[in-house]
Amino acid sequence: MKFLIVLCVCEVAVARFLGGVGDSQGHKCGIVASPNPLHQNPWLVELQFYRHGVKYDRRCGGSLIDSRHVVTAAHCVRGAKTKTATLFARLGEYDTTKDIDCVGGLCADSPVEIEVVAITPHSDYKNKEHDIAILTLAHDAPYTDTIRPICLPTGDLKPDTIFSASGWGEDISKGKYSDTKKDLRLPLWSSEDCKAAYNQLKLPNHIVCAGGEKGIDTCRGDSGGPLSWMKETAELWGVTSTGNVNCGTEGFPGLYTSVKDHVGWIKNIVASAK
Repeated sequence: MKFLIVLCVCEVAVARFLGGVGDSQGHKCGIVASPNPLHQNPWLVELQFYRHGVKYDRRCGGSLIDSRHVVTAAHCVRGAKTKTATLFARLGEYDTTKDIDCVGGLCADSPVEIEVVAITPHSDYKNKEHDIAILTLAHDAPYTDTIRPICLPTGDLKPDTIFSASGWGEDISKGKYSDTKKDLRLPLWSSEDCKAAYNQLKLPNHIVCAGGEKGIDTCRGDSGGPLSWMKETAELWGVTSTGNVNCGTEGFPGLYTSVKDHVGWIKNIVASAK
């Protein structure tokens, strides 16, 4: 499994309200409240499993795309719902060790946990192909400065695109999961260079390759999390899926399921849920 996180880069521009796409309730997507780390990637969701009411596993991340739906990786959740286990989406989290998060004199509201009532992995998911799933929440997520949806992708990527990836996955320098939500800058790789890097390995179709820099990579604990591109608003271009078994190896980019290639499927699932 591939999950995410290593170095914190807090130089994030605040998205403008111009060009924001609204959901059915008129909320804007892809908008960041401020440069404070608490407000970065407010669409990032932590997935948690409970058995008999007791939390027993923290698994993967996801991206809030509207008030009731989260996009994640299929390998994180396929077959996850059982009679004794319940999946919850935790929104508005920053530091998993604290009840109230405060950074630079600013404090956030307590995180919100909402039960996942439906899990829809892509019907063609197999061997990291179409590694994407949609989670339906039990009720609407509240929109705050730390809980906001991300926009779906529009247009085309540019060769010099720099993505943002986030999560609480393994910190490569420490060899353990990160307590705080981190933010990485990962450059886009062309499909040709990506295939050359992995040589004889057959890569999934419908992916975005990004990263490939020493010590800066998505890693164990970050699967399902967002690979976003900040334009006028932030857009979700990738879902953290897999990559080199040794995270942060120079010359080996991470592999992210292409959201653009699945926009039609996402919209159909969301529409049917309503």
